[in-house]
Amino acid sequence: MRVTIAEVQISKDIVAVAKHAERLGLVQNAQGNFSVRIPGGDRFMITPHGVSYTELTPEDLVLVDLDGRKLQGPHKSSNETEVHALAYRRHHNVGACVHVESPYINTLYALNRAVPNVLGNFVYLFGGRGLAEGPSLRSGTGTFASASISAMGDRFGVVWKNHGLFCVGDNLNVAFDRCVAAEQAAHVYYLAIALQLGEPDLIPDDVQSEMVEAMRASGFREAV
Repeated sequence: MRVTIAEVQISKDIVAVAKHAERLGLVQNAQGNFSVRIPGGDRFMITPHGVSYTELTPEDLVLVDLDGRKLQGPHKSSNETEVHALAYRRHHNVGACVHVESPYINTLYALNRAVPNVLGNFVYLFGGRGLAEGPSLRSGTGTFASASISAMGDRFGVVWKNHGLFCVGDNLNVAFDRCVAAEQAAHVYYLAIALQLGEPDLIPDDVQSEMVEAMRASGFREAV
């Protein structure tokens, strides 16, 4: 199967974002996974299983169909390929998926604390509705994929408790920006409650509504 120019560029973009995620501490070694839908809609490119981001090159990426079947690539695709495939099948507007293993999000949800609307970017990028939370299941299975995407509903992100965060977007940059914004909000909230000076002030509801309206006016969707 011939590799198209679009697929070559998508592979380069995924590798660049994955390496940036590692520099930000959102993933380590070969954790997490990144994918982008190929124009045309019936295939996507995803990171391989078990290849560290230090060594990852565009040639390592794996092309799969929307049922998660490998079409091309030198490696096994990510263990979470089924989650990505289901996100693309259920949500035609989704152009990219990113799973990171954010330390502050993992910490808060291990303590049964959800990330509240404590930062503006978090409100803007998630339409004011925050993160969904998926059930605690072994990952890498069809059952896990179905439970994750069902829990996410029409939101832009779902927390996999004791595991990490999965976000979607129109494109790779938006999906990744959502992961970054969620971890920033989690970090600030963690530091605020660690001071033990009372519950942190959140963005008031009326201000959140204004922010969501401004987001909608700029062309951003507030749901998947």
